[in-house]
Amino acid sequence: MAAGKLSRAEVEHAIEKILKKYDEYIYRFFKSPRLKTAFEERYFSAVRNGLDLSRFLAIEIGVIEELIKKEEENLQRQPPARSDGAPKKDFADRVLEKLRERIEKYPDVRVHKDANPEIRRLVGALTRLDRDYLPELHDALKNTNYSFNSQVMLNLDSQVRSLCGSSSEPVPQRLTRYVTLLNVFPRDYKAIDREEKAFILESSFFLHDLLDILVQVRSDYGTLGERERRKLDTVVGRVEMIIEDFRLRDFKRRST
Repeated sequence: MAAGKLSRAEVEHAIEKILKKYDEYIYRFFKSPRLKTAFEERYFSAVRNGLDLSRFLAIEIGVIEELIKKEEENLQRQPPARSDGAPKKDFADRVLEKLRERIEKYPDVRVHKDANPEIRRLVGALTRLDRDYLPELHDALKNTNYSFNSQVMLNLDSQVRSLCGSSSEPVPQRLTRYVTLLNVFPRDYKAIDREEKAFILESSFFLHDLLDILVQVRSDYGTLGERERRKLDTVVGRVEMIIEDFRLRDFKRRST
């Protein structure tokens, strides 16, 4: 970084660069998001105390680059476990890699550039369900008590619309506060974490509620035509897949 006083644009560019490197560090190596919060707090302290931002930001860039470098060196030092020389992965690494692979088949909806990848993929899964599968379900159930004109299905339709995006508005209504929190600097990571967990929980409730109804329909309407039953089975399979892929099996509403 060049010596001398930085312009506002140069400061903002340096901060953005450091934040992106922290995002990379946290995501790639499973580190705590509070590391990024600590940098933001140090930056505001430097501003309040009138420190030389050129020197401060140069040091901070060096710190995060060194952290990433050390983690990459640790990976390189891992002993090969297979004849092809691929590095050995411990159990936790294999589990996390498998979980990531399971959700990568869903669309990556960019609700915000710093949004949790799992949140983006879950929005993608719900959006695809609403766009590609629920119309088929609407057709299959139109001659039952669970048609989309019924109150129970209208309620579910309202829920999914608040949880998924659209071509005109990719940010779901339920994530507007989440995006607002991501746009605040310094960030309140506890509040961000609460919003992520609430969104995942509400999404899981919706999926389980829908699945329970579809299983009930399949039981109550043995006279459904072959075409309707095939559509119903397809949606049931899709909902079950999303629940399994995002590890939502145990997140159901409590029975009253």
